[in-house]
Amino acid sequence: MDIKEIRSDFLIYVVDDEQSICEILKESLTGAGFQVETFPSAEDALSRVQEAPPHVILSDIRMPGMNGIQLLEKVRDLSEDIQFIIMTSHASLDTAVNAMRLGAYDYLNKPFEELEDVIKTVDRTIEKLYLKFQNEQLLDELELKNDALVQLNARIAKEKEEVVLINNLMSQLALAKEINAVIESYLKNVNSLIGKPVVFMKHLPSYSSLVVSHASGIEHENLRRIGISFKEDDPKVYMESLKNPQAMSKLMHLMKEVFGVDSFLALPLETSDGMAGTIVVFDKIEDVSIRRLYESFHQIFKVFYSSALLQQKIHDMAIKDPLTGLYNRRYFNERLEAEISRSRRTRHPVSLIYMDIDNFKNYNDLNGHPMGDVLLRMVSTVLMKTSRKNDIVARIGGEEFVVVLPHTDKEGAAIKAEKLRRTLWATDFPHGEKQPLGRISMSMGVSSYPSLANDAETLVQAADAALYQAKETTRNRVCLAVAPEGFEPDFEPIPVEPYSRK
Repeated sequence: MDIKEIRSDFLIYVVDDEQSICEILKESLTGAGFQVETFPSAEDALSRVQEAPPHVILSDIRMPGMNGIQLLEKVRDLSEDIQFIIMTSHASLDTAVNAMRLGAYDYLNKPFEELEDVIKTVDRTIEKLYLKFQNEQLLDELELKNDALVQLNARIAKEKEEVVLINNLMSQLALAKEINAVIESYLKNVNSLIGKPVVFMKHLPSYSSLVVSHASGIEHENLRRIGISFKEDDPKVYMESLKNPQAMSKLMHLMKEVFGVDSFLALPLETSDGMAGTIVVFDKIEDVSIRRLYESFHQIFKVFYSSALLQQKIHDMAIKDPLTGLYNRRYFNERLEAEISRSRRTRHPVSLIYMDIDNFKNYNDLNGHPMGDVLLRMVSTVLMKTSRKNDIVARIGGEEFVVVLPHTDKEGAAIKAEKLRRTLWATDFPHGEKQPLGRISMSMGVSSYPSLANDAETLVQAADAALYQAKETTRNRVCLAVAPEGFEPDFEPIPVEPYSRK
């Protein structure tokens, strides 16, 4: 493994009250390919850790206010995965031992003899992180497969035909990396084994319901609109019923009234995160050998479903904001570049809404940061619910959000932004009455490619400038960017349909 090839994936914090040290290390580490952020105090770094957790922190020990050892302790309380390297010009064996005991990976003496030594130390730390992640993944995969094999071997030792069927299932599930592909492959195999239709009813906790999301061996109009609501049920009774769907009266009624089926077998799908849903086979499977094999199928499916869920979480951690679940700045930058490239190929416009919550600092000061986090999550929910499937909604820092609108011109983007602003203004967010405008509001800047910008960078700059104009006037308004004097678009975009959420 060549660390140089993956340096750009890692974020390094440099914490030192000496500006010259911060500047030197930032220049050196950035030149080596790392992402670097610098902080003049431990307090500043600790505040930023919760917004954008780094992979490695290089911190001086002695600083005004919180010192490096205290920062190390507080970071350890937040995450065991963030690696710490102590820097000091007051190094002693006791200091080093204390830092290492508290979890520091290494320490560096100032002044540095060679900056290359700093890079080498960071490389070793990154290599440790990378290997730790690989080892954990390998152990998890081995444990999952071992559990599956242990269960299988106990049941199919004497059944060669079952071994073949199970191996085929495992091979197909192993090729299906994404959750939907795992479900579809599994249902197809069950349908082939039983000779009867089978459906997967997904559990939607936020709606207190089960809905049919996947099926095999059945054709039914509007299949995905079929489901069961538990909103009127006692929450404890509802959760217990999910664990034993076979006895669920609402499921019995659904199967009879919608599918005309009196006899079925329903098994729950439970993961470490809770109830994921229910698998319903349109048959009771009274044959003992087939029933045993189907139960083995189900256990294997649970293992591969959980594995796919873990992979999805790991992927989401890299591209999503942990507080709101929206995409993060890095993913936004990548997708915006991709959408600009697509626009150049297809000649369809792409637009951008850049927005932030008005007077958010005032909200935090009056109501506390935890309530500020609640507001950020609620605003994010509104943004997601009012956007199309192919729109890219991201939180790019603090109270700032963006929505990338593919296949949308500036007029459509302005209409979308105004509808969104009104929706947010009409929403009763907690403590909104304490805000200067009497409600929670957002200011928005709109830009579009190719009519107002030549590339991703100028598209963002134009939207940001329009947002600034909105903030500097009345706030709670939408401003459309204006093309600079002498601006010439890359091409004349193909006219598109007005923006609508479908």
